[in-house]
Amino acid sequence: MPTSGDTPPTGPPARVVLAEYYVGEGATYVFGVTADADRPDIVPVEVSRADLRNLADAVRGTLSGDPAGLAGHLADERMRRLVAPLRRWAAPGDVVCLVPHDVLSLLPLHAVPLGDGPLTDRNPVVSVPSASALRRRAGRGRRPDTALIVTGLWPGRQEAFAGEQSLAVARWFGGPEILTGGQASREELLTRLRGTGTPAGVLHFAAHGVLDAGEPMRSGIELAGGRLTAEDILGLRLDVDLVTLGACRAGEDGHAPRHPGDGLAGLTRALLYAGASAALLALWQVDALPAGMLLGSFYAGLRDGTPKAEALRRARSWLRERTVADVLDHAVGARARLAGDPAAVAAVRLEEGRLHLAARDAATAIGVFSSLLAGNDLTGEQRHAAEVGMLRARLAAGRGAGPDFGLRVFTDPRHWAPFVLVGDWR
Repeated sequence: MPTSGDTPPTGPPARVVLAEYYVGEGATYVFGVTADADRPDIVPVEVSRADLRNLADAVRGTLSGDPAGLAGHLADERMRRLVAPLRRWAAPGDVVCLVPHDVLSLLPLHAVPLGDGPLTDRNPVVSVPSASALRRRAGRGRRPDTALIVTGLWPGRQEAFAGEQSLAVARWFGGPEILTGGQASREELLTRLRGTGTPAGVLHFAAHGVLDAGEPMRSGIELAGGRLTAEDILGLRLDVDLVTLGACRAGEDGHAPRHPGDGLAGLTRALLYAGASAALLALWQVDALPAGMLLGSFYAGLRDGTPKAEALRRARSWLRERTVADVLDHAVGARARLAGDPAAVAAVRLEEGRLHLAARDAATAIGVFSSLLAGNDLTGEQRHAAEVGMLRARLAAGRGAGPDFGLRVFTDPRHWAPFVLVGDWR
């Protein structure tokens, strides 16, 4: 078996390797199942339940405070030990199917270093609630060449990007249908899906997800008129290849959890049991701009016939390589798609100003923020953000070296690692 984190081959994956975890009080056990072995290989790992819950708490705290610290948590030796057994079971390019347990469902094991890079660089990665769920999902659902796109509610300053994500996603499908406003309400969607099912291969929600650990069946997707809950979803017929929740998720809210990860498990299980072959969800609150770019790359791969897990692996790698110049080009396209919605265009322009600041192009940033402040299309929150941006740009003016538009802006795992694929990897 391989002993390094080599780049995976470009051909089809050689095989599927199942890695099932069991978190005990004093140690975690990893069960490796391969087609060429007559029994599972069991590896005890000296990482206790308390260790993992402390790690999960640290990750959540970092993401809600200084997200730049996430990479340090993923490189923690205890995290590395959890994925190390995969090197003896899976060759580069093999599909790695993870069956997490306890709090592991909330940790991005695909982003943990294995060899010279994260596991996802070496292998396409998918998760399933159980090995039996993997067998039940295999080969079901429509191919992802058509889409029903539902534009829901996003919180705060990222609300303007819900519509942009819907329009950006739509261009990767033939004849997509986009539901917005009253058509995208909870009641309208329930009526539609209960009556006719889903006439598309992909059901994409450009909406805010909420996980409720205390009442997992209340986890769901925020739409006009209320939340589409996991309980609602269980009563639907989702004959689709993929359901994507393309926005952020709230933290485990509400009540004391019965088990860590119950909120995420409740939502993903509901989607799979309702008929979806796979679900793509975020483990933490995502930033709209990199999330939209990653999803665009992912859907482009699906359109070209790339299996879902491999398309996600490539999209993560692609996003990490994006420069300021690349993202500014994307922003120009976003503004064109949002023409006619001044507040949404202003939101994109604010991001452009921040990008120029990141590239040490203070003069252009000042121009962007000045233009925004001279107009009448800003919300109160946007005006405050533009004033703060202007202040920072003026302080940065004349300092340091010249602009660097080749700077890669999404290398931190908080940008490329939040989305996980659950269910069928093909």
